[in-house]
Amino acid sequence: MATVAAVGIAAAVAGGVTKADAAQSAAQVQETKAQQAQQLELQNQQSGINFQNQEWQQQQQAEQPYQQLGSTAANAYSQLLQHPFTAPTLAQAEATPGYQFNLQQGTQAINEQAAATGNLNSGNTGVALQKYGQGLATNTYQQAYNNALQQYDTNLGAAAGGVNTGLTSTGQLGQFGQAAANNLSNLYLTGGQQQASQLNNQGAAAASGYIGAANAYSGMYNGIASSIDQGFALQNMSNMNYPTGSFTGGSVGGVPDSALNSPQYMPVANPYSNITAPSPYNGVTGIPGEPNLSGLPSF
Repeated sequence: MATVAAVGIAAAVAGGVTKADAAQSAAQVQETKAQQAQQLELQNQQSGINFQNQEWQQQQQAEQPYQQLGSTAANAYSQLLQHPFTAPTLAQAEATPGYQFNLQQGTQAINEQAAATGNLNSGNTGVALQKYGQGLATNTYQQAYNNALQQYDTNLGAAAGGVNTGLTSTGQLGQFGQAAANNLSNLYLTGGQQQASQLNNQGAAAASGYIGAANAYSGMYNGIASSIDQGFALQNMSNMNYPTGSFTGGSVGGVPDSALNSPQYMPVANPYSNITAPSPYNGVTGIPGEPNLSGLPSF
């Protein structure tokens, strides 16, 4: 009967160890795959972040000339507004090369005509010279005024155009920057969630390995206990004497009650008390929570 119990115990131990090892091996594979997936997610996230940062740098470089133009134009526009248009003086108008040339040519023509008619020094010639001079001065000044005003407006418009270009560039940079920030935020958030999921998978895989090993060891202990119980049951059955005959008052099979206490009817000593089952864990490593069978009851 000891052989039956020992075989049952050995089978329970071997089965428990095998199942525990299989559970931990499967859990290790799942944990390794989860770690690899988590590393891949981290690499993908970093690649996306690097690409987005590179795009943002290129966008800033592309907008740099327009930013510089806007800055220069803004300074010029500010100076023009601080120094509004000022009309030229008559002296400034008369100092123009065109005025002096026209005055000389017109005066010479009037004098030549007066000399030809014998009226060079007459009053009419003087009036003609005066009218011509006044008219030329008026026209010249009006032209000088219009030219100065046109030049001021041109400078102001050019500066305003540069300012608008800079403003447009700034607005585009703001949009690009916002898009880059949103993309980076999504990359960090999505990547973090995916990596957290893989970390959870790693934890779940490790936990499943521990639970599987615990269940395997629990089944092993139950098998050991069952084998021990079967050993005791078979021992008791083998030690029992079954008398024959019918029961007649005060005796069983013709044996008086008082005789039942004699040695031949008493249970014999346990023949398995000196048998110790060898530990199936000798030489086995890498199994957490290795059971200690030294406390198992003998039979």
